[in-house]
Amino acid sequence: MRTPTYLSPSQLGLFESNLDEYYLQHLSEVRAPKVPQTTYMSIGSSFDAYVKASMHETIFGKSSDSRFEFDSLFIDQVEEQNRDWSKENGLYVFESYKTSGAYDELLKLVQASDCMPEFETKISSTVEGIPLLGKPDLRFISNGVHIIHDWKCNGYCSKSATSPAKNYRICRDGWVGEKPTKGVGKSHRAYIPVNYKGLEIHAGYLDEINSDWSDQLSIYSWILKEPIGTENVVFSIDQLVAKPKPDCKPLMRVANFRARISRMYQQILIGRLHDAWDRITSGYIFKELTKEENTEHCKILDQQAIAMHGCGDWFNDVSRKNLFY
Repeated sequence: MRTPTYLSPSQLGLFESNLDEYYLQHLSEVRAPKVPQTTYMSIGSSFDAYVKASMHETIFGKSSDSRFEFDSLFIDQVEEQNRDWSKENGLYVFESYKTSGAYDELLKLVQASDCMPEFETKISSTVEGIPLLGKPDLRFISNGVHIIHDWKCNGYCSKSATSPAKNYRICRDGWVGEKPTKGVGKSHRAYIPVNYKGLEIHAGYLDEINSDWSDQLSIYSWILKEPIGTENVVFSIDQLVAKPKPDCKPLMRVANFRARISRMYQQILIGRLHDAWDRITSGYIFKELTKEENTEHCKILDQQAIAMHGCGDWFNDVSRKNLFY
């Protein structure tokens, strides 16, 4: 059994949601083939390339860093089978984002940063003996407050409308010429504004809104040397959600969230990471089994991973489809 060199937020999520698949991808001596990027996964990656390339160029100037040029980001993040479709649709999502006004609001805040902002940086650190790795979308300082920002794109390929998470600071329509959404430009009914060092944020916590976001962003903050349990970091999310429109691209809305993550949630999260890392490093992965049964189950998964390399993409897609859909 292999021992991975780090844990990332997505790996922790997979470890806790589907341990067999985590083993196949990260622990088997012969790693299972990578699960291909789906169309719906690619839209967020494509949008991500557009927004970061645009914002980086505006702040630092054209050709200031080739890593943040659109083509470089796009090719790195979007798999070949999705590129034609996602280039067109990712641009549409980005244009909707700009139309909403959310892009300009964030850009203005970033331009006023106390220091140079950082985009899409791969960061790593050992926290309480656990090697962690992450790639924050954007981080900057505003009035002395450390802000970690992330973009989320949800529901673009869905057949039904996707609602934003609760407690958003403001939700905007990303279109013109269509009937506006009820409550456009307003806060969620449960949003409680509070002034935190000159920045308006939600009085509650992000972990009360979305646990996946809170896992991801807490880990990023720790890698960036923020103490576990600190409530001095503000986490910002722009969530883009889609509403299908017959025979057209979906209508997009943008909900913005600004909140801290509670001390208690962070303490529970580091405990979850310790549990995962202890099981990984000990080899006793499947705690619901006896040690002997654990060993046998790992052998079966090792054989399965080897067999997957002799099968076509179609078999792997069908046999693992229920893991991600």
